[in-house]
Amino acid sequence: MLTLFGAVGMVSLTWFWATVEQLRWVVYSWAILIITGLILTDLSIFLGWGEVLIRLCPLWLGLSAISYLCTGVGMRSRTFILMGFIHLLGILVLPYCGVMQFLSTGLIMTVSLLLLAELQ
Repeated sequence: MLTLFGAVGMVSLTWFWATVEQLRWVVYSWAILIITGLILTDLSIFLGWGEVLIRLCPLWLGLSAISYLCTGVGMRSRTFILMGFIHLLGILVLPYCGVMQFLSTGLIMTVSLLLLAELQ
């Protein structure tokens, strides 16, 4: 429920700006990717899809990477494109993290967001 509220909040807070800049497709892509990830995660938990559960970290890093790359292309921002590639590199590093994959995924996402907040 919190993720859905967050997605609705993101769309409502950015809709005017996205309309002015003609980037509504970026907002749509973020919302679709978030909802897709949420549905896959919830179904894997409730239906016991082990193959999806063991790949949640790469799934979310991949969805975030696609979102950052779409935003980077739409806004012509090298920073967002770089963040997308950092997330993709994070997927390659995950097998070496062993049992710390969730921590590593959280650190990659958190550090990326902190850097974006500081480098705006």
